[in-house]
Amino acid sequence: MNWYLVSCRPNKRDLFLKQLDFEIDKNQLGDLFLDKISPSDIMYKDMVLLRLSNISSARIHLKRIEQFQKIEPRALSEHQVQQFLDK
Repeated sequence: MNWYLVSCRPNKRDLFLKQLDFEIDKNQLGDLFLDKISPSDIMYKDMVLLRLSNISSARIHLKRIEQFQKIEPRALSEHQVQQFLDK
């Protein structure tokens, strides 16, 4: 269960999160998408941190969301996640 950085279309993070919640509920993906964090720093306004149990399966579902752009292939370290939370 690792944290991954996801980029969404400019100024569409809130809509992306709503659609992600809808996909999670509709497809019962609570075991795949474990947690999500929206960094508060304006520099990260188009990014979301997702805690995933399986990146390959998650990528399939993320691609169905129109506002999704990309997911970084490498998991973030705990230190990197903490940096996002501190900002």
